[in-house]
Amino acid sequence: MSKGLVLITGGYGRLGRDFARAFREDGWSVLLAGRDRDKLSAAAQETETDYQVLDVTQEEQVLGAKRYVEERYGKLDVLINNAAVMRSEPVETMAPALFLKSITTNLYGTFLCTHHFLPLLKKSEQALVINVASTAAHRADAGSAAYNASKFGLRGFTEALRKELRKTDIRVTSISPSMIRYGEAPAQGKGAGLNGRDVADAALFLANAAGRSLFIDLEMWATNP
Repeated sequence: MSKGLVLITGGYGRLGRDFARAFREDGWSVLLAGRDRDKLSAAAQETETDYQVLDVTQEEQVLGAKRYVEERYGKLDVLINNAAVMRSEPVETMAPALFLKSITTNLYGTFLCTHHFLPLLKKSEQALVINVASTAAHRADAGSAAYNASKFGLRGFTEALRKELRKTDIRVTSISPSMIRYGEAPAQGKGAGLNGRDVADAALFLANAAGRSLFIDLEMWATNP
């Protein structure tokens, strides 16, 4: 029997697939969401999960995904807002459209998905919203104004949402990982950066934690990068 339904935006990216594998292996039903149908279908086949085409910045697509979840599953237990874009460029030379894309995808897209899926989350006995932030939500760097602005905003959105929903027993939290490395790397010691499965396992821990416990923000650093 499934532990519940998890919806993961940004589902065909490497981190999205790591989330999918971790939750599926633990007995959850997983629905991947993303913009590119071919990439999404391949990711769903690889992770043995369901999928739904969804651009988080397009409200009609968000509503369509909500209808799909409601008709097929009836409710939503965990929403992982993972869709994001990252661009590095100084403010002086950055095209306004680039700044807007970061805010639209990373912040507005999270709002749209959360806003429209809340009625289905309220049908769950132990609902959880996980917003994937970054250490860039806590500290800014030169050349990262667009990304920092979107992630600082996401952190504020998460805090406000948590206060709004706390009396409903819907838990709201964020995970803020530092740089995620892929490929060959030592398991520990010098050069052992975070990998996607580390972040996915943290999300799984939050989902499996007792409903009476609320984790405010899980900031993750590599021990010895």
